[in-house]
Amino acid sequence: MRMIAVVQSRIGSSRLPGKANASIAGRPMLAHVLSRAKAIPSIDRVVLVTTDHERDTPLTRIADDLNVSSVRGRDGDVLSWFLAAAEACGADAVMRLTGDCPLIAPEVCERVLADYRDLLEPSVEYVSNDTTVSGFPDGTDTEVFSMRLLQETAATVPQHAPWVHGDREHVTTWMRRTQPQRVVRYEQDYRHLKLSVDDRSDLERVRRIFGYLEHGDYALTATLAAVARAEG
Repeated sequence: MRMIAVVQSRIGSSRLPGKANASIAGRPMLAHVLSRAKAIPSIDRVVLVTTDHERDTPLTRIADDLNVSSVRGRDGDVLSWFLAAAEACGADAVMRLTGDCPLIAPEVCERVLADYRDLLEPSVEYVSNDTTVSGFPDGTDTEVFSMRLLQETAATVPQHAPWVHGDREHVTTWMRRTQPQRVVRYEQDYRHLKLSVDDRSDLERVRRIFGYLEHGDYALTATLAAVARAEG
């Protein structure tokens, strides 16, 4: 089974423009996300997807520096970017990651992948660690879905939900509304902890956390310990 991780990112952001390129511990935020994605054991390939606007070219350069390929497409139609990336890689399943989560934990992603691989219910083709219910902290989110389901979504969404509903921009909203799914849960409840970056205060918090992390230590336990030191 060929598994790929697709990281979506763009420079444009209404709350924090340019955040994907914002410096954290001396590196662009996107570089942290891609490096951590490459450290997921069962992932065969990591791909960056972004818009075809010139302003997003710096993101593809970051990917190039990390030997990560890029797929670019029309702004807003993120679903088509994912489909193009998956088809180009000959993927059997796709992991979705976002460029505003520089503290994703490879072992958490691997746990979700393992749950997907071990599924015994043929009807379930979508697994996540939905951080609104799983106990994992916000910013460690990941979703895995089959190539077949991605293709079905791309074929169905234009008829089922026009652009105004955002299903082509948010990629998996139609899947989550309509398909059987499983949620991988954490042993503790960290739903109150926000590790994603949406605005300036989030960025400053993450920068403080990185100040207490050893370079290359991507473990969730290390991140939680760094949070305790940064905010204690």
